[in-house]
Order: sequence, then structure tokens, then C-alpha cells
Amino acid sequence: MPPAGSLNRTRLYVPARALWGALTAELARREAQAGNAPQYPTVGEHLQKDYRFTYLYPAEKVGDTWRAWLPSYRDTLGLGWSREDQTEAVVSDRQLRRRLLSTRPGTSIDASTDAADDGSLRETEVLEAHWRDAHGGDGGLVALVGYVFIRTAKAKDKFPVERRRLDAIKDLFIGGDTRYGLGHVRRIAFDIVKRAEAFGGVATLNEDSPQIEASTVHAHARGGAFLKGALELLGGWDRGAIRDLDQSAPLWQPGSYAALIQWSIEADGSWKAVR
Repeated sequence: MPPAGSLNRTRLYVPARALWGALTAELARREAQAGNAPQYPTVGEHLQKDYRFTYLYPAEKVGDTWRAWLPSYRDTLGLGWSREDQTEAVVSDRQLRRRLLSTRPGTSIDASTDAADDGSLRETEVLEAHWRDAHGGDGGLVALVGYVFIRTAKAKDKFPVERRRLDAIKDLFIGGDTRYGLGHVRRIAFDIVKRAEAFGGVATLNEDSPQIEASTVHAHARGGAFLKGALELLGGWDRGAIRDLDQSAPLWQPGSYAALIQWSIEADGSWKAVR
């Protein structure tokens, strides 16, 4: 997120674009032929063609199941969060951030003096590995939950080669400051869902891109003025140039809502209103 003074802020979710970038980097390095440079553009374009990723949301374990916390704008609350199995029990964004986040201090070092640079002291928000309960104690492990849709060569193949490509990846580093060990995630499950859905929205898989029927968007969304929520301008770096940065077209933030709408999951992970 944009910083607030000396605080480097973080989102409570992982955008699909960040997940795609981390997977591209890891797969390109793994699949590079001996002595050859990793083919980052080729791998990245192939992932965008045959794979679609949802955002990853924080989850806590309830019994044997991981339940994600999802954003939802409410008329009297603004941005709130509710767990998948408790959609009516909404907590504020501030409350959830208190349960999930902590900060790490840091500073830049002047190489000539081996001392801290003036004005470089900062703090970085991070998602903790454990939830905080209401009393500040350990509330259990934090997971990140999301969906991946894979275009396969054989529709009836339970474990297609396209899935096995991702099976080899156990660890990823996602987001900023990965050189310092931040953003490290480890896969603990990769399950085939019993029905086509994503966070409760019904999925249609017979189009060029997966489509989700839902009243609340769980990604940044391209839609008209019929949604309620908040808007945000996004931009990203790709191959040394800014791509898809349109200052006149802000996107709806995750949690924005309207009537039941059909959404298409685009190659960059954003959702686009179909009808």
C-alpha cells in the first residue's frame, strides 16, 4: 500500500498479480536449462494464458477447514471483514488489522560511516504467522487461501500436467522486501474443489476466461458506477515500463458490492463485469 509517513503499510490480502509474479520468477528459475538464463517473459505469458488466480485472503483454521476472512463494504461501517462461515458477523478493517499485523523497524546504513542515514528510520507492516485473540494472545496459525483455475489439455484428467507444474513449488516469496526474508509463504494444501466456485461465488468454466457470479468482488474490479465501495488507482512495472496504468480508470477495491453480477477473471487477476 502507499506509505503513511515513515510507515510502510501492507494490504491484508495478496493481489493475484503479485502471486503471478512470484510464480513466474520461481518457475522460470526452476525450468531454465543448465547454463541458460531464466525465460521470465515466456513463463509469465504462459501463466497468464492458461492459469487464472484469485487473490489470497487471510484464513484461520476452524476444525479441519481453513476459513478465509473476506472484505465487504457496509453502508454504516465502510470496509469490514467477515469469515466465510460467519458472513453476518462483521468486524471493522481496524479490528482485523490489529489481529493480523505487526511492524518491523528498519533503517538505511551509510556505507562511508557505517551509521544510520539521517531520516531513514522506518517501520514496515507485516502479516504475522499467528492471529491475535481478543486478549492479545496466540489465536492460531494464519494461512492465505485462494483459488487457481487451470486450462487443461484433457478436461477429465484429475492431475493434468498443468497442475503438476505447480505441484513442484512448495515455497514462494511474495511482495516487497523479499531480500530480507519477508513475504515467505509455504504451501500446506493444494486441493481440488468439489464444485466450481470461488469464495462462495459460482464459477463458469466454459468461456475463454473463468467467470464468477457474485454480488461482492474479491479482487480489484473493472465495472460501472453501479457498485458501492471504494475506488483505487493501480499501476505496475513490467519489462522496465509502466503497463496498464490508466489514470482515468480507477478500479473498485475488493469488498465492493452490487446486485448479482457475472465477472470475468482477467489475465492480471482483476475482475471485469460481463453482464
